[in-house]
Amino acid sequence: MKKRLMYCHVLLLAMLAATVRAQIRVEPGVSHALAEYRARHVSQVAYRLSFAIPEEREQPVANTTAITFCWDGEGDLQLDFQGQLTAGRVNGRKIRREWYRDEHIVIPAKLLRHGSNTVELQTLSQDKALNRQADYLYTLFVPDHARSVFPCFDQPDLKAVFSLTLDMPEGWTAITNSGEPIPTYLFSFTAGKFHEQTATRDGRELRALYRETDPAKVAQLPIIFDEIALALKWLETYTGIPYPFGQYGFAILPGYQFGGMEHPGCIQYRDQTLLLGPNPTPDEELNRLHLLAHETAHMWFGDLVTMRWFDDVWTKEVFANFMADKIAREQFPDINHDLSFLRTHYIPALATDRTLGTHPIQQPLDNLNQAGLLYGNIIYHKAPIMMRKLEQQMGEEAFRRGLQKYLRQFAFGNATWDDLIAILDGEAPQASIPDFDRQWVKQKGVPLKALDPRGETLPNADGMDYVRYELADRESAEVFARRIDGMPTAQCRLAAVMTLYENMLLHHILPRDLFRATKILASAEEDELLLAAYGNYLGAALSYMDGDERDSCERQLWQAAREHPVRPFRQQLLRSLARQAVSAEVTDSLHAVWTEGNDPLLNPRDFMQMACHLAVVRPDSWQQIVATQRSRLHNADVLKEFDFVSRACTPDTAEQKRLFGSLLRQENRAVEPYASAMLALLNDPTREPFSISFITPGLDILEEIQQTGDIFFPLSWCQALLGGHRSQEAARLVQDFLDSHPDYPGPLRNKLLQAAHTLLNRYHN
Repeated sequence: MKKRLMYCHVLLLAMLAATVRAQIRVEPGVSHALAEYRARHVSQVAYRLSFAIPEEREQPVANTTAITFCWDGEGDLQLDFQGQLTAGRVNGRKIRREWYRDEHIVIPAKLLRHGSNTVELQTLSQDKALNRQADYLYTLFVPDHARSVFPCFDQPDLKAVFSLTLDMPEGWTAITNSGEPIPTYLFSFTAGKFHEQTATRDGRELRALYRETDPAKVAQLPIIFDEIALALKWLETYTGIPYPFGQYGFAILPGYQFGGMEHPGCIQYRDQTLLLGPNPTPDEELNRLHLLAHETAHMWFGDLVTMRWFDDVWTKEVFANFMADKIAREQFPDINHDLSFLRTHYIPALATDRTLGTHPIQQPLDNLNQAGLLYGNIIYHKAPIMMRKLEQQMGEEAFRRGLQKYLRQFAFGNATWDDLIAILDGEAPQASIPDFDRQWVKQKGVPLKALDPRGETLPNADGMDYVRYELADRESAEVFARRIDGMPTAQCRLAAVMTLYENMLLHHILPRDLFRATKILASAEEDELLLAAYGNYLGAALSYMDGDERDSCERQLWQAAREHPVRPFRQQLLRSLARQAVSAEVTDSLHAVWTEGNDPLLNPRDFMQMACHLAVVRPDSWQQIVATQRSRLHNADVLKEFDFVSRACTPDTAEQKRLFGSLLRQENRAVEPYASAMLALLNDPTREPFSISFITPGLDILEEIQQTGDIFFPLSWCQALLGGHRSQEAARLVQDFLDSHPDYPGPLRNKLLQAAHTLLNRYHN
């Protein structure tokens, strides 16, 4: 009997193993099933990489990859790869070309052995994730793009140690990361012609690569080093864990498609956010600190402890933002940080959560080739609102103890959100954390509640309510608007204006009502952060207007931009008008400011953006405007950007059509911020109805945009394509596209619905 049971047990295990092997299909991307299978049977991974970067950008980048790993599986093993395989060996035996299919090199079981294995491959890399320019490149592999550059196990829970050799053109320098175990999406290198600075803070060397040539901007590097040091010191104290990685280096890059990316040891940043123009606003300085702190917080939250699968990608982002908010309190103690939290997180969270394209904080994911669609306002902004409420419910000390325990337990490994929930629940069992998790993390949407404008309760007086307040009608809204000025705190006043804006979107008040109430508040306000929010709402209300009403409101904003006592608010209004003014009087005034070119409220990038807008709204002089602005630019990278984008200023509709057609080809979207800027100009509001012809083909290519672009590009493309449209015909075309694609991929459909919300909402009753 015992032998029979043992035989049945062995047979059952064999059947289960065969079933597992049968289920791991060879298919594009990295399926969850494949990742789980490899995580069970692959361990101790190491990559030895060698890249030969040619002088000529047109020549491919050749790569030699040696992968060592331990294996205890029974079936074939898939390596992820999208480039060109030229040769290779598995444990000394040659790889056959037919093993390479559907973005995988399938290694037969007979060539593998239990224990240590070595795979050596010669390949040619795809260019996309290398981000190649004429004299520099940088790799950006999140979430699954490492496989386009070298063969690998491209999943977050197979961490590895990397070593890198670069054969580079003469005069190039490089920065990379190696030594500690990291997943493929965090491995990176930046190489090219860069300037370099180092600094020592608290005994640690910090290294920066940059291409900026403006001495005033380069002079900001010591401030950047100081703020990084502040973030590092604060995080070491809060977590109780020293900085987990050997070096702290970073590269500041023009045309970078993210704000930043947290590769340990070689972080990447967008130049515009770090190197500010003359007379930066407090908002810009706060945003810079927040970005530096965000990426530094990732060294613990995301890099030291990494999610097991990308359905939990939000966990690293929520903690990066949440910790950055705390660090900002240290650097800017005089700022109203409760107001800043309300403005920074509630407004963008509602911008997505009110739409039909919203989703829960935690989203399912079957394949990593869809992981980029998980990013957005919900994980960056609604999640920190949730986390602040969770910290409040647990108590700050219990919350901090739980996070420290989580970081220690899973250091240099992987964890799930549920792992963290279990730890936090153990620290504060009275807080009902599993119920809180189900309500906030697993469900989508924002409540809509009726508001009595005559009641004593102020909407969101403490900045903790995550609600859309609905006023019954215009009369109620007018009563409510009259109460705002007497509200006791800045948070109350901002929450009240947010409520008016929501009611404009609900068609309970008119745009001019929002504009009037906000302008009255702004005229007597002194808080710079609150004024920044008011400025955004004034611009939003203006975008809903046309005709004489809009002309009048533009003149009022122009007057405020010249006369308001708070300089950053004047600066914001002038920048806003420089992007969207259309009235003859105000555009004439803007043209005079641009012609002089020395307004202290504006920096060189402001003048560049103003020139593009003026060239569009003053078509008779567009060539002169573009040529004059170009003569003012001296940085080669900025010239490259302006030359690419400013072509869209042409009033020639045949040329506009040709330029739009060029964006439908992948090679012309290589620098995504430039492509988005050109697309937005081609769809400027003043170019309807002609630009309506771009909507359908622009949506038809959206799936390709998602497949070939980086994580934020699908939403950016939709916003640039649709953001300038105001007509009912444009709304109809978007709705027709949605109706004719009932089986459109859900996460991508959500991005379209988010971007189209304002346009569709104009004609929804």
